[in-house]
Amino acid sequence: MAVTLTGWELAEALNTNQALADRFHGVAVALVERYAPKAPEAVQNEAVIRTAGWLDEQPRGGVRSETIGDEAYEYAPAMVSALRHSGAMALLSPWKVRRAGAIG
Repeated sequence: MAVTLTGWELAEALNTNQALADRFHGVAVALVERYAPKAPEAVQNEAVIRTAGWLDEQPRGGVRSETIGDEAYEYAPAMVSALRHSGAMALLSPWKVRRAGAIG
């Protein structure tokens, strides 16, 4: 299977501009196809949307917290796995090929 979601469709799904969607599209597709290349097309497409959306929402700098009016936001810099923290890994997990390794 392969991701069939286009950059334009990703921009629509994320409600963002085309340039940003194109930037995240390549990254998200590479992560999804490497993790579960045999997942169904629909599942891979949704995983790309979730991964790219997570990447889009992450702070770009070293900001750990910010306050806007009465609301305060804190970011966890340890959250670095786009697949895991976006929920895409859970979607793809049934199609992930796991292998046993030799012990000893």
